[in-house]
Formats: sequence, C-alpha cells, structure tokens
Amino acid sequence: MTLPQTMRYPRTVYDTGEWLAAWSASTVERRRPTGLPLLQCLEYSPFWHGYEVDTGLGRIWDRPLLTVGSLYAGYGPAYLAERPEEVAGLLDHAAGLMPGTCGLLVLNLPLEAALDWATVRPPDGMLRLDHAYHRVVGAGRDPIVGDVAKDKRHDWRRRWRRSAEKGLRLVEERDPAPERIDEVVALANGSALRHGWPRLYDRATAQAVLGMPGGRLLRADWDGRTVAGYLALEHDHRLYLWAGGMDHTVVQQVSPYLFLLYELLRMGPERGWERLEFGKGNDAFKRRYGFTGVELWSLWYAADPGDVPRYRPKLAALHQKLGIAQEA
Repeated sequence: MTLPQTMRYPRTVYDTGEWLAAWSASTVERRRPTGLPLLQCLEYSPFWHGYEVDTGLGRIWDRPLLTVGSLYAGYGPAYLAERPEEVAGLLDHAAGLMPGTCGLLVLNLPLEAALDWATVRPPDGMLRLDHAYHRVVGAGRDPIVGDVAKDKRHDWRRRWRRSAEKGLRLVEERDPAPERIDEVVALANGSALRHGWPRLYDRATAQAVLGMPGGRLLRADWDGRTVAGYLALEHDHRLYLWAGGMDHTVVQQVSPYLFLLYELLRMGPERGWERLEFGKGNDAFKRRYGFTGVELWSLWYAADPGDVPRYRPKLAALHQKLGIAQEA
C-alpha cells in the first residue's frame, strides 16, 4: 500500500509485508524469530561481518543482537518515526527480549527519521553505517545521464554506444532459470569477495526476493554470457537495484555496469519509474555518476546499562572508520 504523499517518510519496498515474508525465508543470516516480523534476533550476519572487515575492528557483538529491520534492506522503517506510539510499543516489546543479547539495533534510518525516533526514546548509541543512493529519473541537464561532469557524460554515452555495438543487451526476466540466478548471485558475491567480505547472497535468498511482486532479474547479456546483473524490485514507481555485480574481466571490451545503468535510466520514463534506487556500497562510483546519497543511521539500545561502556566505544569507532571509508 502506498501512503499519502503528505507523509514525511513514505514506505519503501522494504516496509512491505512481501519483503518481510521474503526475508524470513532468507538463509544468508542466522536469525531467530521473535513473533514480530519487523523484529529479529540476529546471531550472525555476513553484512555486519563485512563492516568489521572494512574497519579492522574485529568482532563487536559477542552475543545475539535484536534488530529492527534488516542489514540487507536499503532503508529501515522510517515511516514508524511518524507513529511514536508504535515506536514506543516496539521498544517495549524488544525490552522483554533483551536479556542475554547485546541489545537492540534499529537499522538504516535517514537522519531526520532517526532523530524523530530518538525523541520517543533516546538511544545509548547512534552511528551511520552506510548511504543509500538514488537518481530521480529524467532529472538534470540530460534526461539520461543527468548532471554528471561533462567529460563523464561524454564517456558514459561513448561506453554505452560501444557496448551496444559489440552486442551487449539488457535482458529482463521475471521468472529466470535457476542457472541465471546463480550467475547473478556469483557476480554479486564477487563484488564482496574482492573487498575481503564474506559471501553475502545465496540462491535461496535470491529466489525469495525474486518471488516478490515486482521482482525481476536484470542482466547484461553478451553472446549468451551474463557479464553483469542485478536482483531488482519494482515498487511504487521506483526500481530498486537490490544486489548485483559485474564480470571485471570484460571491461576492456565492454562496460556492462554503465551500459545497464544507461539502459535503465533511458527506459525509466516509459516504465513510469520516478526514481532508480541504487542501494548501498561503491560510494565513489555512484557519486561520480550522479547518484545522490542518503545517510543511513542506526540507533542502539543497550540490554543493560552496564553494557554501555563496553559497546558504545566500539560503535563510535565503527562509525568513524566507516565514514572515512565511504568518503574516500
């Protein structure tokens, strides 16, 4: 359901029951249900492990962690910030589950929503984990490449044209064959593995996400070979590129990432897409090609006041080191 435009924090695809149901079938994290789909007891996440790898801080949590939202979601449930009574109820429910955990982490809220949430109940820690990137479709001096620097505009068009001339094409599949899913999952994991992260995706999780309304596989196909791809979700006039990667061995011949982005921005108006959501990570590339970053903040509530001096300095160090990495 789409909320009225008067809402300050409209729901995203990650706020839908379909996403929560799909994520309950995911096998990439170790989680225990709590009775509320939005609230999970997280025992291990490769995504969080990746943050620890990036910062060199080592293990931060030594017990399970309650989470509101998922590390894998592009955005957290910002819409709840406009419903203080629901925030209070959710926090009260979580408090009853906190014994034996490292507390509660409310994930990936835009800053204004995080501050509104914090007015309901001040957290014991607050940190920025990531940015989520997007482009308004059709905006800017050029309806496709937008307001990127002039040399980048020319280079982007040249790379798109050269790739098309060499036979690269966009393939969109709503019911892809398992082997095609495996190809894109492998490319998405390749992006993580190159940066020293653990594997972030598997076929079971990909199939669950692709089974959502609006789910589809987007591939850059070159003579029958998948050289880039995304697991994507269409929702409320937005296309979310949730997980993806590319084959870096072909970049001297074709430019599959830039080709796919150009094609999606080109076809966006006729498909009724208002925004292309490019997800998290690869910050410098996304900024270079005209995508706007939204800071994503997370709020931590300690299970016990005695835990604050133990974990808050670690979260502060994580915040600082991730910020340095993302701005580089």
